[in-house]
Amino acid sequence: MTDVSQLGELPVVADTPLSDQDVAEFLLDNPDFFIRQSELLTQLRVAHSERGAVSLVEIQLDRLRGRVRELEGEINTLVTAAGKNSELFEIFARAQQQLFQTHNIYQALVILEELSSQLQLDFSLKLFDSFDDNLYLPRKAFEGFRVAHLSHRPVYMGRLRRQESELLFSHPPHLGSYVVLPLGIEHPIGVLSFASADGGHFQPAMDTLFVEQLALVLTRLIHHWEYTREVID
Repeated sequence: MTDVSQLGELPVVADTPLSDQDVAEFLLDNPDFFIRQSELLTQLRVAHSERGAVSLVEIQLDRLRGRVRELEGEINTLVTAAGKNSELFEIFARAQQQLFQTHNIYQALVILEELSSQLQLDFSLKLFDSFDDNLYLPRKAFEGFRVAHLSHRPVYMGRLRRQESELLFSHPPHLGSYVVLPLGIEHPIGVLSFASADGGHFQPAMDTLFVEQLALVLTRLIHHWEYTREVID
């Protein structure tokens, strides 16, 4: 039998029953209580909805096992994400290397088409000063989109209204999601966009490093092609 004198001073008055709060405060104020009364860990039984009465040690072990399972799940998620990021890095790096070997926008479009196919996405490239009707997008037509979605961030990710998606794509996916990146260094020269039929594929919290690097490479190449054409002309 446990000696009551060993329990320490409990915050109660004689003949006054202990409340849950009294017991909780006592245990918090005496963290070494179960060290002094170690036999209680196995003697005390706690009601369990599935296993009947179990000891405090069993409850603690169950919680530890649960936490281990949670950590294992988190680790597996991180490993999976790392694997996907590594795969994406290789895909985008290969596309950028191929872009550096192109000599005009039409060769670049082939590379972008291959990249989009690998990612199972649709892509769109629009240029504000192009003479090609398939590539041309009036600056004024894009201004409303820029103000609405790109005033405070360099990349837009998420869903678009039908009118907005049709501005960028000839046949935008119904209820899809999009990533839209303006092209240009000092002045905007166009827009690069990718679309997914999955409405939740592109979300605002996603990392945009790979697509931003791709847009920068494409921007510099377009400036290079324009400079080269001007010098030749």
